[in-house]
Amino acid sequence: MTRNAQIAAALREIASLLGTSPEPNAAFKIRAYLRAAKVIEELPKDIAEYGDGKALQELPGIGKAIAEKIMEFQRTGSIAAIEKLRRSQDGIAPELLRVENLGPKRALQIQSELGITTIAGLIDAAKQGKLQKLPRMSELMEKKILESALHATERNTRFPRAAVESDVEGLLHAIRAVPGVDRAEAAGSYRRKKETVGDIDILTVTKSPADVSSAIAALPFVRNVVAHGDKKLSFDLQSGLRVDVRFVGKDQWGSALLYFTGSKENNIFMRQVAIRKGWKLSEYGLFDGEGNVIASKEEMDVYKALELPYR
Repeated sequence: MTRNAQIAAALREIASLLGTSPEPNAAFKIRAYLRAAKVIEELPKDIAEYGDGKALQELPGIGKAIAEKIMEFQRTGSIAAIEKLRRSQDGIAPELLRVENLGPKRALQIQSELGITTIAGLIDAAKQGKLQKLPRMSELMEKKILESALHATERNTRFPRAAVESDVEGLLHAIRAVPGVDRAEAAGSYRRKKETVGDIDILTVTKSPADVSSAIAALPFVRNVVAHGDKKLSFDLQSGLRVDVRFVGKDQWGSALLYFTGSKENNIFMRQVAIRKGWKLSEYGLFDGEGNVIASKEEMDVYKALELPYR
């Protein structure tokens, strides 16, 4: 496992451990840690090359507190906050907390009742039907846990672009055929034509995101839907490839496609150019100092406004 993957796994574990926290803002923290984990996982080079904590905060989704934890991991190979949270969770095996949708309480139940402390053991028990025999556990719940456990082992896998190209193009074709979809395009490392991809980001323009999200979720090759809303839909393909479909407005298409295509270095560079002009660039558009939109509808418009060559 690469250092980036290790840090991403640690941030996801913090998110899982916060799942039973009584803090009023725990839900916000969980989302923040999960987003940061995804950003770190997708970095094109080793996290150490991005500099100190202040430089890390230039990355999207990385605030001061998370940057400090990343730096701590790089110095010591661990994060003290994780140990503290683990102690508050009655000694739940850390590996189980990497499984999405399992949760600390159910992880503790499985560990206590079946003696399982690893994802491999969890997968084996689920395949044998042992989980559904536990109190308050159903066959459907067991199936979902198995899917999530399998995905936890896939998350650190990068797929050769050539191996997933037909799946992605087929998915794009199916999404574009959904009623209400005006535009759809793959972004991220896939659009940048990298040799390998970790997951797929697809941007979709629609005036009815809730209906379109449900229609895409019902497509036959979609499995393990983990987020289903009118802003974002996340699921796995049969190959295990994670797909995030993001719904954006027509006027935000260009800036959103630019942001989610990356690379992270290019996004940071373009934001710095905007800042030097007294402007602000985000996934929602390029804005002047008073918050007025300068460009957002097409990528080319943003590059032109910043006086940069289109890439």
